[in-house]
Amino acid sequence: MGIEMDPNKVFMLPKAYPRESLGNLLPLPNPISMQIDPASLCNFKCSFCPTGDPHLIKASGRGQMFMKLDLFQKIMDDVGKFERPLKVLKLFKDGEPMLNPNFIEMVKAAKRVGKVERVETTSNGSKIAPGFSEKLVESGIDRVVLSIEGVTSERYLKFARVKFDFDAFVEKVRHLYSIRGDMKLHVKTVAQNLDYTIGEDRMFFDTFGPISDGIFIENTVASWPSFAVADAVHKDIDAYGRQTVHKEICPYLFYSLSINADGIVSPCCVDWNRELAIGDLKTDSIMDIWHGEKLRELRHAHVFGGLSSVSSCSSCGQVHACTHDNLDGHREQLKKQLS
Repeated sequence: MGIEMDPNKVFMLPKAYPRESLGNLLPLPNPISMQIDPASLCNFKCSFCPTGDPHLIKASGRGQMFMKLDLFQKIMDDVGKFERPLKVLKLFKDGEPMLNPNFIEMVKAAKRVGKVERVETTSNGSKIAPGFSEKLVESGIDRVVLSIEGVTSERYLKFARVKFDFDAFVEKVRHLYSIRGDMKLHVKTVAQNLDYTIGEDRMFFDTFGPISDGIFIENTVASWPSFAVADAVHKDIDAYGRQTVHKEICPYLFYSLSINADGIVSPCCVDWNRELAIGDLKTDSIMDIWHGEKLRELRHAHVFGGLSSVSSCSSCGQVHACTHDNLDGHREQLKKQLS
């Protein structure tokens, strides 16, 4: 018999933390959310992610690397000059963040800045083990989201295309949960990787429900521009099973930045092939980029012309299926700000 899940533990990702209405906050003096990629490479080859396709990555010219600690510290120095604190710093983007040998030091550096309210990461959990887990908790990280790629070793081999000892992994997660302290440990998986006919959804909740602070199942959606996602749900269904809300203005452009492992800055987390690069933090400052002409032109295009006015954005599914914010009703306000 399966466990009875605490309804407060089962949630959809947008409900994990309360959000303010973005339209009421604009214009922002600096980003209030940032995503930094400690590693642009991954030890898994998941079918839903462009990083899992080595031929595609090679063709794109995107480097496979770890972010250097001195570059990360330079970024944190920039954050320290922000007028408004970051609501969240997400240490993940295109790869497996914990592969970076300096990952723990990066968390510590972010916590020292004093301008970051929450530091979190999303990981496949392959590095979780006694010893490392203690260091992770001691670093002060606020939230770790583990992305589970199956409920058996066989599922991992098929979906993530990696040999993986699932039972040993569960025990490592159990250990991390037991020592987590104030750290929140959340667990997710995708519906398309579960066989509901044999109860794998129940198996997922039974296995990870007792050893996590929050647990959820999401859909695989075609969020990456110019990348076909196998088994993605229909475009009218979002990551959480709801009807999608079509948007013409991308909210990311107005509150966040995504920083790649090489320091190249993208305006959003799905710019996997750097088509929308707006700066380089090896030479530029975050504030120069945030108030710079390239980002202003992109915002202007979305507000006055919509998604279709930018080729890279026109095929994006992320803005419709994965974002909570909607600025379409604030278009006139934004036009005045950008005129």
